[in-house]
Amino acid sequence: MQTQCFAKWHEDTKGYAYRDGTILQYGDGWKLLGNVILLNPGSAKPLRFEKANDTFEKNYPYFADEGEYYPFSVDPLMRSLVGLFKQKFPEGGVIRIYNLFNLAQPKSGEALEVFAKAPDREWMTTPMEKVDFHDAPVIVATGGSVHAHPKLEDRLRRYIAKVPADKLYAIVRTGDKTFAVQKAEPDDNGLVESYHPSYACHYGNKTVWENDTVV
Repeated sequence: MQTQCFAKWHEDTKGYAYRDGTILQYGDGWKLLGNVILLNPGSAKPLRFEKANDTFEKNYPYFADEGEYYPFSVDPLMRSLVGLFKQKFPEGGVIRIYNLFNLAQPKSGEALEVFAKAPDREWMTTPMEKVDFHDAPVIVATGGSVHAHPKLEDRLRRYIAKVPADKLYAIVRTGDKTFAVQKAEPDDNGLVESYHPSYACHYGNKTVWENDTVV
C-alpha cells in the first residue's frame, strides 16, 4: 500500500532545517483520519522541490494553508504511524502531524539543545492560528521530553486547549511491552502524559487501539 508524505520546508542561515504542515496519505483514501502531536520532525526530507499544492486542492478537502508544499521521503517514525492507523483504518486516508517545534532532527536530544538556545527562532514553531484539527481525533504522542523546556509544555497546553474533550487521545502504557491509543483528559496543568511512537512501536513494544476507543 502506497504512502505519500507532503510538507513545507525551510532552511535558515545557521544551517538548520524546519519541516512544517506534515501530511501523510496512505492507501486510496483522502479522508482526514486523525491528527498526531509529536515532539519534532525526524529524518524525512524533500524528495524534490516541486510544489504539490494542487494535489491537496483536488483530493484533500481540509487543505487551506499558505506556503509551498513538497513531496517528502517517508521516515521510520512515519511508517510506525501508518502501521498504527492501518489497524483501525485499513482502507487508508490522511494523518496530519503537528510538532511542538519544527526543527528537523531525528536525534531528539540534539534537537532539544538547539530549541533551548533559540526557541523563538523563525520557523521553529507553527503559529497557533494555523493549527486546525478539523474536528478529527487528536492523539498526543510527544513523550516525556515535553517536560524538557517550559515553552514545550506551553505549546502542548495550547494545542490541547484547541481539542474538543471527546476528540482527545494519547498513547499510554498498558503493560510491560504494550501500549494503546486511549481517550485522554488534561491534568491540572492542562497537559497530557504520553509515549512517543519511536519507543512505543519499537524495541519489541506493540501499540494498539484500545477496544473501546471509537474514532
